[in-house]
Amino acid sequence: MKLFLFNARRYLKIWAIHWKNSLMERMAYKYNFILMILGVVIQMLLALIFIKVIFSYISNLAGWSFNEALIVTATYMIIDGLAWATFSYISGINKHIRAGTFDNILIKPVDSQFLLSVARVDPEDWSRVITAIIVFIYAFQKLGLTAFELIKNLFFYIIFIICAYFIVYSITLLIKSITIRVIEDSSLWSLTMNIIKTSQYPTDIFFHKAARILFSTLIPLAFIATVPAKILIWGPRFDLIFYSFILAAIFLYISRKFYLNALKHYASASS
Repeated sequence: MKLFLFNARRYLKIWAIHWKNSLMERMAYKYNFILMILGVVIQMLLALIFIKVIFSYISNLAGWSFNEALIVTATYMIIDGLAWATFSYISGINKHIRAGTFDNILIKPVDSQFLLSVARVDPEDWSRVITAIIVFIYAFQKLGLTAFELIKNLFFYIIFIICAYFIVYSITLLIKSITIRVIEDSSLWSLTMNIIKTSQYPTDIFFHKAARILFSTLIPLAFIATVPAKILIWGPRFDLIFYSFILAAIFLYISRKFYLNALKHYASASS
């Protein structure tokens, strides 16, 4: 237990150092940093305007009201913001592979997957999380939940957010591990990001049963934003809680194995 706590503190300290370095790098060009934050906020506002425009023509979207759909969108934005702000969708792996510095990562006395995950973090994307929380609070207070329902549903919602975070991380690691073998993965990554972005809308809009199964298992988009929003709005369902934990665990395990297997095929820059 002591060893686990020591390693946890050590890894948290390493992440904090990388985050601090990234913030200092951004703040070295403060006007550019401010513009980056504005760009993030504007990008999110455009997505919200799109939702508003849709509901100006319809009263509900696949059974979701405007405020309920906002919860889904805000949930996706929170996960997306955390992904950018804490591990930047593992963008660091591309930089190290192309620069030939991947060997330096592998020889360090720290898990290489962790180092690659925190090699780049984007401090400006905390503004994405903050904006999403503001949208979330706005929509949440209009749901009309009692104080007990609010506390209970919010508790389980946070659990789903944690699971969704690890699902997104695992999907990212799976795709980024391909970089180790093919170097260039921009086309595949762009496709993956576009697919993940569809989770900012309720997955109930996919009426075909096959699509719903696909987005609940092989590509679990439903568990990124829609299912957490359902838990928050309509209360906990223990079958969904179970599936969420199982999916997060399975994807973490598979992505880890896939990454380790990709390392076996890595050709050193010095070879």
